[in-house]
Amino acid sequence: MTQISDNQLIREIQTTPDSPALHQLFVRYSPVLRRLQRRYYIPGHDADDWQQEGLLVLHAAARSYRLDRSRNFGAFYRLNLTHRVYDLIRYSQAKKRHATTVSLEEHRTFFADTLVDPRVQVRDQLEVQEALQRVLPELSRTETVVLRGLLRGWSPTTISERCALSPTRVTAALHRGRQKLRRTLAQ
Repeated sequence: MTQISDNQLIREIQTTPDSPALHQLFVRYSPVLRRLQRRYYIPGHDADDWQQEGLLVLHAAARSYRLDRSRNFGAFYRLNLTHRVYDLIRYSQAKKRHATTVSLEEHRTFFADTLVDPRVQVRDQLEVQEALQRVLPELSRTETVVLRGLLRGWSPTTISERCALSPTRVTAALHRGRQKLRRTLAQ
């Protein structure tokens, strides 16, 4: 029994898309699919999904394959299948970044407990400002410089560089200033 060449099978698939030649070609190139399946993980895809993707890519590759452009159908199929696998992986990862919609009515108690009321935020900010006004006279010059730097949004490293203080001194002043602020807030 003579084996039919890839080119004959491809011509058969191009003329008759639902030809049994597609299955023969798929069996012949199934090691390519298995190799990629071992190499890559696609979330949510089992062996049947892999076979279906491989068959779909094989069918599309056979339909678009041109002998005058390439001599090796196997390389063409492998490239197309690899790109399809990359697309599926990319899609599965991108799907995770999409926000899910949640009904506010269904989760009313959860949102009531977790969402911040702007009026409460304003009150808390006023309390912190009052505490800062009370604690500033108690702070040393270094503690005041460090605390004001933090309030400007500076990191301890930035405070150290801009105020010409050693990192150890900034850390110690930060610790002492926070302790004094906590005591004032607790009163």
